[in-house]
Amino acid sequence: MAHTKTTEDTGTVRFSVSMEPELLARFDESLADAGYESRSKALRDLVRARLADQALESPRAEAVGVLTYIYNHDSAGLARKLMRLEHEHHAETVSTVHIHLDRHSCLEVLIMRGRAGRLRAFADRLSATRGVRQGRLALAPAVCPLAREHHHNRP
Repeated sequence: MAHTKTTEDTGTVRFSVSMEPELLARFDESLADAGYESRSKALRDLVRARLADQALESPRAEAVGVLTYIYNHDSAGLARKLMRLEHEHHAETVSTVHIHLDRHSCLEVLIMRGRAGRLRAFADRLSATRGVRQGRLALAPAVCPLAREHHHNRP
């Protein structure tokens, strides 16, 4: 393990990271482009993202999700099919936003909550519906991976 040093006043731990110069230069460029003010903040965000991804590997993980999809509203019966799917998954469906992109295309944003596996299956089924041109699901854990340590999820 790397050498660590705890800073008592902030409760943070300092550690060193070794990296090839070219990789570090590209990382610093990426941080500047994204507006990060420090490597520490970027590394914390990367670690949190990795822990979130790891938590979501379990189909039983509690998650929140946003499914964004575009479809042709002129497709016969498509709007009715999509609404039926949303009603079949009413327990997972929190809210929807509907936007008319042009005379034939609609964008729907579906906010969901439930078990990661059910959300993925719902999103796959909806995205695979004939007339839906594309769909993209973004999931996040509904429970902080550090909840026990930070006491985030106490009632």
